[in-house]
Amino acid sequence: MGSNSSKISDLPKNEYLKKLSGPESISENDPFWNQLFSFSFPAPTSSSELKLLEEATISVCKSLVENNPRTGNLAALTKVFLSRTRELRLSAECQNHIFIWQTHNALFIICCLLKVFIRELSEEELQLHFTYEEKSPGSYSSDSEDLLEELLCSLVQLITDTPLLDITYEIAVEAISAMVVFLSCQLFHKEVLRQSISHKYLMQGPCLPYTSKLVKTLLYNFIRQEKPPPPGTHVFPQQSDGGGLLYGLASGVARQVGSSFSW
Repeated sequence: MGSNSSKISDLPKNEYLKKLSGPESISENDPFWNQLFSFSFPAPTSSSELKLLEEATISVCKSLVENNPRTGNLAALTKVFLSRTRELRLSAECQNHIFIWQTHNALFIICCLLKVFIRELSEEELQLHFTYEEKSPGSYSSDSEDLLEELLCSLVQLITDTPLLDITYEIAVEAISAMVVFLSCQLFHKEVLRQSISHKYLMQGPCLPYTSKLVKTLLYNFIRQEKPPPPGTHVFPQQSDGGGLLYGLASGVARQVGSSFSW
């Protein structure tokens, strides 16, 4: 990641990812985040490419799991993304391509980390990782905000409230993909999860008022069947058959589900 285009094979030795997952705490106001989010990464278009991406980020995720209780960098990354989403609608109206591009990249990184975390950790452990701050090893603030819930609610609001334009297409796809990842916990448990934290977030608390609007938004986009943006303005390549906008969104979700089963 960083100012240069990234390749999957380069990810394990990427200096920005190594710093994110390393033993040094990074402030939310550090210029590092703008540098981390400034990359052009070819989006995976198949389950095999997603598998390669996951394998390339395993070492980064393991390092983050080890160091995050002391650094709190996962929470810092999440807070930086959340602060950006609050300005996303205005950025779309102002056609601020760079801001939206960097915000999408932030979500892409979070989504990649979540895939591995959800596969390797229990929901309780995942939730705990979002509470860690820069403190002594193993300690965390018991009265801290629930960043995991705030992140999920932010994804729902991003899908429902951000206007679906050419420049917001790719971040809308990534938000849907991240939600699929959130709800994929059951895939990695043999027993039925009757008390899933992610499902509880959607059915209770701050997210509840947005769930019906989420369904309405997705159905509305399906009915409109708008053409996808021109190549170069969204994550996934334009379909040669001229499929509608929902086709691109559905393809992104299908790839995420397929990659989950391939794990």
